Amino acid sequence: MESNAQYAEKDYWENRFEKETHYEWLAGFDSYKEVLLKYIRPEERILHIGCGSSDLSMRLFELGYKNITNVDYSERLIWSRREEFAEMEWICDDITSLSLIEDEKYDVVIEKATIEALLVKEKSAWSPSSSALSTLDSVWRSIDRVLNKDGLFLSISFTQPHFRIPALLRNPSWNIETDSFGESFHFFVYVCRKGENNEQMMERYSKMAPDWLRDATEE
Repeated sequence: MESNAQYAEKDYWENRFEKETHYEWLAGFDSYKEVLLKYIRPEERILHIGCGSSDLSMRLFELGYKNITNVDYSERLIWSRREEFAEMEWICDDITSLSLIEDEKYDVVIEKATIEALLVKEKSAWSPSSSALSTLDSVWRSIDRVLNKDGLFLSISFTQPHFRIPALLRNPSWNIETDSFGESFHFFVYVCRKGENNEQMMERYSKMAPDWLRDATEE
């Protein structure tokens, strides 16, 4: 039985994508389509980070969203997808830097369960390690940098708001809303608009899980 800790390792994904052509984390597109389409427009420039073998981008393309760039750090996956779906842009890059993408290029950045993969080695949902916080800070800075001044970051997740919102509030330039989908089990869409943090939200969530907002250099 494989360990979930492998999800944080690049070699694991390179090996997995050698055989896997499609897999959906959390839920399939039809489950969150209605929620997602509330926040994006066909003419917008969309960046899908940690795209993996999901069909999210392909389904959006079919609906008229033609300006989509996909990023993953698996060279094998990007090569394969570029061959199969040449009408979209595919970039092999690390989401902690997005070094191959210029500043303020996109209107929307989307991720689905990529943040969960980055945090899979964490032992406590209440007390993240300094390494995890440092990684999140790098990811948030990268996303913030590639979004234009009115940009939107959409994070599709199974993580409950009392853990995820404090993590997102580490970026002071996002105003955060929460949407959801699902019936017997709810998933969340965190809607982060560039602007200033909502002070009331900061006060509320910093008391729920304060360790997510501590300095990453503190142990």
